[in-house]
Amino acid sequence: MTGSAIALVLIAALCHASWNLLVRRAPIPELANWFMAFLGGVFALPFAIYYLVTDPPSAIGWVFVFGTIVLHIGYFFTLGRAYKHGDMSVVYPVARGLGLVLIPVFGVLILNESVSTYAALGIAAIFAGVIIVGASSPAGLKIWLHPRSLLANRGVAFAIATGLLIASYSNWDKRGVEYVAPLLYMFTVQLGGSLGILPVLRRSYGVNDFKVEFKRRWKISIAGGALQFTSYGLVLTAFTLAPVSYVGPFRELAIVFGVLLAAFVLKESVGKTRIVGATAIGLGAVAVALAP
Repeated sequence: MTGSAIALVLIAALCHASWNLLVRRAPIPELANWFMAFLGGVFALPFAIYYLVTDPPSAIGWVFVFGTIVLHIGYFFTLGRAYKHGDMSVVYPVARGLGLVLIPVFGVLILNESVSTYAALGIAAIFAGVIIVGASSPAGLKIWLHPRSLLANRGVAFAIATGLLIASYSNWDKRGVEYVAPLLYMFTVQLGGSLGILPVLRRSYGVNDFKVEFKRRWKISIAGGALQFTSYGLVLTAFTLAPVSYVGPFRELAIVFGVLLAAFVLKESVGKTRIVGATAIGLGAVAVALAP
């Protein structure tokens, strides 16, 4: 990874952990996440208009746009549900960590990228960290040893689904920004994903719920939208500078930031096990980023 890519992804990681903190501490995480995603699209609108006029996507570019919207609809849904049922110090590391492990795997199998031995060791450390953090939840090691027990821990179950989607859209978007300007792509992700998930949310929440959420927390919604826009906009830009097999894992330093925020801001009972797991994930991410 180049120095520029590393700097972009570090800032993105901090922004990502921060908006997840805002979602988790909200009274209704699903609505908080929706407003942030929608407003992230609003922030990207001026850039989207500019690139639509000066550098419109080709037909294949619009295929990638449609695909990422579908993937992000699933991502917004599973992430909101994960925070509805689980602690940030479990949901965030499991979702991001699992996605991190799978990103290089998909990158090698689908994009024909290569991963060095040193990077592979980092990925192994990340996987171990994810197992450790998952085992720190009430369901313990049963989460991994007995897959059916996932149904008894909906926070972890939705976190795992989120991780699968993270790996999928990261590799898809790596190719997408080859055909679509990153900030225009970002606009379609945020606005398309948020509008696509709206009918699903309307099955659980009425119009008044949306009004109350925005009236009481509009400043936080705007801040979260800005953080979402900044976070993934920087990652998409980094995809143009370095392989997704390295950018994706290094981005997951956000996991360490997320656990720290959960402990010091949300006052969650993190415990030694989650700290050890998050540390393994963080060290693995650094190893992957610095690998040749």
